[in-house]
Amino acid sequence: MSTIFYKVIFKGVKGDSSESYSLTFKNIVQDKPINISSQFFSSLKTLSQKQANVINFQNIKEVVKIGDSNNNYDFNYYIVILYTSITNGKKEGFLVGNLKKLGDILIGIWPFNQDSIQISSEHVLNKLDLLTNSNKFKDICVIKLV
Repeated sequence: MSTIFYKVIFKGVKGDSSESYSLTFKNIVQDKPINISSQFFSSLKTLSQKQANVINFQNIKEVVKIGDSNNNYDFNYYIVILYTSITNGKKEGFLVGNLKKLGDILIGIWPFNQDSIQISSEHVLNKLDLLTNSNKFKDICVIKLV
């Protein structure tokens, strides 16, 4: 089985030397997908209105799937969640895709060189809960497809 990556291309700032920027996420879609509650995104949106370190905006230009896959998921939209740990300054992120029948599911991690053994459903859901209920993270960004 080959490794799958998702290259997320963001719009650049008008007048910037680069027209776009990108991040590459490693595919972590499993037999049993990790569902992300819609309440999670509602909580982050509410936090973005109260806290300056949480921002919510639309800036994804395109998502390109790289590699070969047996499953041909056709995602309706994508959401990127990026954050920085206050304790060690480590930057991490998740890529979420929406499927009509399954809802929002976790499909990728960034940086893509993380150990996949760290990515269990319980680990991810705990980290997402910490993002909305803790002050252990800063610079939390929720970026959606325009």
